[in-house]
Formats: sequence, C-alpha cells, structure tokens
Amino acid sequence: MSLNPRQYDVRELRRIADAPRDGADEGPRERPLRQPNRNRAEQAARSAAFTELLQRQRGQRLSGDGTRSDAGGRPYLTGIPASTDAEHELGEWLGYLVDVGGHVRSRDALAYYAELGWIDDGTVAALRRRLEGFDAPRYDRPFTPADHRISLVSIVRIASCASTS
Repeated sequence: MSLNPRQYDVRELRRIADAPRDGADEGPRERPLRQPNRNRAEQAARSAAFTELLQRQRGQRLSGDGTRSDAGGRPYLTGIPASTDAEHELGEWLGYLVDVGGHVRSRDALAYYAELGWIDDGTVAALRRRLEGFDAPRYDRPFTPADHRISLVSIVRIASCASTS
C-alpha cells in the first residue's frame, strides 16, 4: 500500500503539527536573540557626556593653586576657537543639529542657546552662517531635551578647545 501525500487530510496534519509533544524527543528550546536596548546605550552615552561636562567645568573653574576663577562662566562659548580640534567638534555638533532638526530648527536652537547664556550673540551669527554648508536633514524632527543636553556638552567641548590652545 502506498501513501499519496495529496490524499492527506490537511486539517489532520495541522492538528498533529500543533499538538503538544510528549517531550521525549524534544530538544531544549532556543530563546530568540535579544536585541540591544538602544535606549539604555543612549542613556549611558549621555551620562558619560555629562560626567565629562562636569569634569571640564570643574577644571575651568579651579585655577592651578586650587582657588576658584571666573573661567567657565556664562556664556560658555564667546567665540569660535582657532584650532583643528574645535573645528572638528564644531562640525560634528552643527552636523548633528542639522541632521536631527533641519536648518530652521537649528537656527532657532542657536538663538535659544544664546537666550540661555550658553553662547554669545556674535558667535550665534557665525554659527548660523556655517549651518548652510550642511546637507538636508535625515530626520527633521523637533529637538528633545536630550538633544539640548548633547548641545550643551558640545558647546563646553568647543569652549574647552579655546582654553587648551
């Protein structure tokens, strides 16, 4: 007697396939691979950036003999430092702003940073001129508080390039 697969009852085959096994021939079940938690990674990166920010601010406020100085006060960025490190940091930061929020939102963010006292007005004008050199944004969304924190860290990094030159 030969069995023809075309004569099988499909409902019966499906019922057999869905039926629980005895467990005798069943191997250990594999867990699906866990995707990395990007939120946790982003939080760690931001935490590290803020730690760096605090260390840089402490370093600017303390003079060599351990007494406090006025360095590190507001505005943090009073001009664009003339160093390759500053240019690199500046390009990364402005590229980030344009990539996330677009040209218009980036200009608005720079004005907002001037209101907060992070950047002086003359520097804002110079930074706005540089924004136009960046390509169209990839995301074009409103800035979040996390984006502004990243900007603060970038501003302090750029300002620290001037203090180390």
